[in-house]
Amino acid sequence: MYEYNVYQEASNEKFLETCQNIESFIPDIVKENPLVDVDGTGIQRYLKGTQEIKVYNDYEVDAVYVESDIELPRLK
Repeated sequence: MYEYNVYQEASNEKFLETCQNIESFIPDIVKENPLVDVDGTGIQRYLKGTQEIKVYNDYEVDAVYVESDIELPRLK
């Protein structure tokens, strides 16, 4: 599992930007419907075969971050 801390504060703008970046540089990725947690955290889930990528706009942690089964060098 790879984890990337993208931005040190929850931000809709950075969340959407991160999602767009992932969609643009990973071919054949499947975007699922976005989820919203009870605390307002946004979660975007992607699948590439059996591998999963999740982008979080987490208001509890106050950060935008990614958890991925795939290494994402462009997010480093």
